[in-house]
Amino acid sequence: MESVLITRPRAGVAVLTIQRPQRYNALDPQTNEAMAKAFGELDADETVRCIVLTGAGDRAFCTGADIPTMLPWIRANVVNGADDPQLGGITHRPGTRKPLVAAVNGLALGGGLELALACDLRIASEHARFGLPEIKLGVLAGAGGCTRLPRMLPEALAAEMILTGEPIDAARALQAGLVSRVVAAGQLMEQALDLAETIASRAPLSVLACTRVLRRRKFAELQAPLAEERAEFAKLLLSADADEGIRAFGEGSQPTWQGL
Repeated sequence: MESVLITRPRAGVAVLTIQRPQRYNALDPQTNEAMAKAFGELDADETVRCIVLTGAGDRAFCTGADIPTMLPWIRANVVNGADDPQLGGITHRPGTRKPLVAAVNGLALGGGLELALACDLRIASEHARFGLPEIKLGVLAGAGGCTRLPRMLPEALAAEMILTGEPIDAARALQAGLVSRVVAAGQLMEQALDLAETIASRAPLSVLACTRVLRRRKFAELQAPLAEERAEFAKLLLSADADEGIRAFGEGSQPTWQGL
């Protein structure tokens, strides 16, 4: 099974589905690359006017990096001076001019939440949960999470999520403005497609112009903070505590932090 699936269920609308349900739709390097390629293809397709991003199954939207494969790959890139902070083709540079709707059908953790934050709209199922657990691994959310979340949520709530690594549920996410609506799980994709179809029906030039303007505060205005966030992430990823966090995660044990 391909790790990324593109479908076109309605006129003007494409759905990009992360297809790794056995891994809670976590991204390995191959899936990360496949997503970037898929967004490029959809951007070039002039029949597509709005894109829905979701995950396969009903347990997870995306749980971020596949820890045993993705973090060692990123670490090697950092060591070799070849680190690219872009995750899933959309977090640091807009991977498409088209509006992105995140249909969050379960867990959106770590890089999964960062993907959702990079989208233009987010709607969620009732059982969705949102969090940045990277601190539990001895690193931080280095694909936009620590930069964007405090700008989208009340500062105290964002700080609590980042510093504890604990998630919030869909109801709290709606109350805080992280998502625009929460729906029953069985209605999520239908409502996401309805929303995307409505956007796709609007004047094409206006949609693209509005999307560019809306994204300025997510991309153009955040380049320096995003770069600082990534630099901190890279330093932490090379630390002994990160080694310990990754080891403990793989073994299902509690890490012993040394501050090194």
